Amino acid sequence: MSTPPVWNDESRHELREALRSGILGELRLAKRRHADIVQACREVYMEDVCPENEWDSFIQFVVDELDRAATRLASEQSKWPEETDCDRLDRVEVALRERGILLWQVSPCCDTCTGGELPDRVDVIDRRCPGFRERIRGYGFFIDQNLPETLADATELSVFLAYGWFSRDEFESAPDVYERNALGIAREVCECLRNEGFEPDWDGDFARKIGVALNWQRRTVLE
Repeated sequence: MSTPPVWNDESRHELREALRSGILGELRLAKRRHADIVQACREVYMEDVCPENEWDSFIQFVVDELDRAATRLASEQSKWPEETDCDRLDRVEVALRERGILLWQVSPCCDTCTGGELPDRVDVIDRRCPGFRERIRGYGFFIDQNLPETLADATELSVFLAYGWFSRDEFESAPDVYERNALGIAREVCECLRNEGFEPDWDGDFARKIGVALNWQRRTVLE
């Protein structure tokens, strides 16, 4: 039988520090609205640690910390350049979409989860940009795993883009055909990145993802 976790003043302090860090990272990432951040804090940090009779006080701490962190972020933003790496990355996303390539920034959890949700993401983009589903040829994505934790400490980071090809012909699914076309998608991703001033780290090896170093300074929430 497992021993229940110790809950004392030190535990409370550790939880507050974890929440404080997680909230700042989430706000810098700019993927969730405030209400969603509150819910994520409850599910990720509190439910397995904090006794239910103290949830209300910690939820209030989260709400207050969101206000404090938002004020801190506003101060940071006042010192950002007019155009940030995130602005350029958004333009890369648009340029690729015009070529029929989906770029999914901060996709879910892991490569496997993202792969399973790609059809749904294509539907989302098609609703925003009608006709995209008929034009799509390939995709690139980088996952959100650990990004809030990383951004709580610093905004300079590297992301690693997976990529792939969408075949419309069941007879074109041979591994060598897929690899050749997927590499073509990767080269287009790199080209669009370079056009916006990025220096993709990729040597053309199908086994490697595309590395991109950037300073994550995002003013708009990712959709």
